[in-house]
Amino acid sequence: MGYVFEKHLALDTARRVEQLLRKQGYKVVMTRSTDVFIPLGGRSAIGNRDGNAIFVSIHYNYNKSGSGHGLETFYCHDRSYMLAGYIQAYLIQETRLQNRGVKHANFHVIRATTKNPAVLVECGFVSNSAERAG
Repeated sequence: MGYVFEKHLALDTARRVEQLLRKQGYKVVMTRSTDVFIPLGGRSAIGNRDGNAIFVSIHYNYNKSGSGHGLETFYCHDRSYMLAGYIQAYLIQETRLQNRGVKHANFHVIRATTKNPAVLVECGFVSNSAERAG
C-alpha cells in the first residue's frame, strides 16, 4: 500500500461533511476545496468573517509507532465547549472509535477564531491501519 497523507483524508472528510450539511439546507463555507495550503491566519479570518456560524477544523492524528487510536475534539474558548461536546459525542456514537475526549487546547485556528464557536476535530489516526481502513 502507498502512503496515506493526513491532508488528503482531511480534505475528503471535509468534502463529505460539506455535502451532508448542504443536503440539510445549511450554508457551508470551506477554507479550502482543493489541495492547497491556507495559512493559519487565513483560516481563522474565514472563521471570523460571517456571524451566526461555527468553525470546524478537520484533522487526523499521527503516531509514529502506529499505536494511537481514537477521536478527540479540541476547543479554546469556553463558548466552544458545548459544540466540541456535541461533535465528539456524535462521532463516537457513529464510529464506535475510542473516545479520547473533549480537550482544551491553544491551537491557532481555534484560538484566533473568536467571532464564532470554533473546534478542531482529530478524526482518528492516519497511522493506525484499522482506523484508516474504516
